[in-house]
Amino acid sequence: MAKKRTPTKTASTEQTFEERMAQLEGLIDRIESGEVGLEQSIAAYEEGIGIIESCRKTLQNAELRVVELTERLETPVRGDDGGAGDP
Repeated sequence: MAKKRTPTKTASTEQTFEERMAQLEGLIDRIESGEVGLEQSIAAYEEGIGIIESCRKTLQNAELRVVELTERLETPVRGDDGGAGDP
């Protein structure tokens, strides 16, 4: 018998980071509560892995953006030599 898989927005760019985290927490709660069987738990676990990967990518991009902004802040403005005159 073939399993029907319902399409989800698991790693969708339409969802915010916070929405994906809430979805992950819901999956964890379902698995830990025992309200689903083994096969459904494994499917939920697999879905959770996809959400985690998506969240990690989002966090890596955010970290990169913060680093770039920090570097921009630390880079002297063109023509600003810190008050020293031209040699």
